[in-house]
Amino acid sequence: MTNIAEFNRLDLELKREFYTSFKEAMEELERCFSRLDTKYDQETINEMFRAVHSVKGNSHMVFLDSVAEVCHKLEDIADQIRQGDYLYTPAQGEFMTFVFARLEQLIAEAISLGSIPDIHVEILLKGGSHVYDASLSTRDSVIQTTLESFSGILTNSEDESEQVLKRLAQQGRGAVQASVPEVNQSFDGIEFMASVAQRVSSQSIQQPGDQEKLLSLCLWLNDRLGSVVDEDQLRAAFYFQTLGARFVSSPVFDIALRSASWEKNKALEQLELSAGFLKLSNQWAEAAEIILQSYERYDGLGPLGLKEDEINQGSMIIALIRYYQQCYFKLKKDHKVKIAVSKSLSRINSEESYRFSPEIVLLFNQMVHSDVLGVSL
Repeated sequence: MTNIAEFNRLDLELKREFYTSFKEAMEELERCFSRLDTKYDQETINEMFRAVHSVKGNSHMVFLDSVAEVCHKLEDIADQIRQGDYLYTPAQGEFMTFVFARLEQLIAEAISLGSIPDIHVEILLKGGSHVYDASLSTRDSVIQTTLESFSGILTNSEDESEQVLKRLAQQGRGAVQASVPEVNQSFDGIEFMASVAQRVSSQSIQQPGDQEKLLSLCLWLNDRLGSVVDEDQLRAAFYFQTLGARFVSSPVFDIALRSASWEKNKALEQLELSAGFLKLSNQWAEAAEIILQSYERYDGLGPLGLKEDEINQGSMIIALIRYYQQCYFKLKKDHKVKIAVSKSLSRINSEESYRFSPEIVLLFNQMVHSDVLGVSL
């Protein structure tokens, strides 16, 4: 049994107060998970992290270090989500809810029986480690397997608990074997870029799914132009265009004619860094060029002075879709979807022959009016 002698010496009223605060934190977490299951929200994620962090601290204060240790593991998982290393998924909320429910039982046992079984703490820690160590693409499946391994944990049977530990140990060995790549396993560059872009976008104004929708718009325009750009090159440029902003801090989201020199230089520095990652391989040379020219204007007044047909078509495609995204998100704050879309389209039309080529503007108008893919984000 875990040594909780210091906890047992505490006044019963203080123990009950701790138990009540733990229950309140559980309810707060459930509210956070309920909101996140329907809509991504960074502040809700911050609240989720603070709730777990608070329980960990309170557990230390009443000398339940074993409970605090499990909470620490959950805090690490919550921090991965808070930092944008992992997107929140309902499976992660389900896992943390289950672990907290078991911790609640252990705290109740500590108050009534004066002890906490070591094996149950070990089970929760091992399960938490499996989830924490899981890769971005496998975490939800690891959670499902872990919860299946947990079957029997809610009983007080020592035999059942031993079986849970054995299942978790087997699961851990299987994860190690699965993580070792085969010698001839191919590396998918586009899939890697998409994964990087997903992590970057998780810290932006984009909601889950927005990135792929914007990419679909780019691919649609390219197709209507007669596939003037190789699809993989366009995908690579789309995924990596904003990567430089993670390393070069700047309040600039777009270069306008009125932008100051320092703003233009800072924005170009971001583009050069984004393109630099792609220049590491000759395979993505065109994608790098698309990124470098993505602030050019059809009228030749962009930072590099390129105009009309001198500008890579992929650059013009991505520039128009990014411009639409910025307009839409600004207008959506004050207007309904249809009005925001209409006003965004009007702003794009006003830039015809100035910022964008007439051909691309015409195609985008056709897309909006036919609503081929849907243009609300």
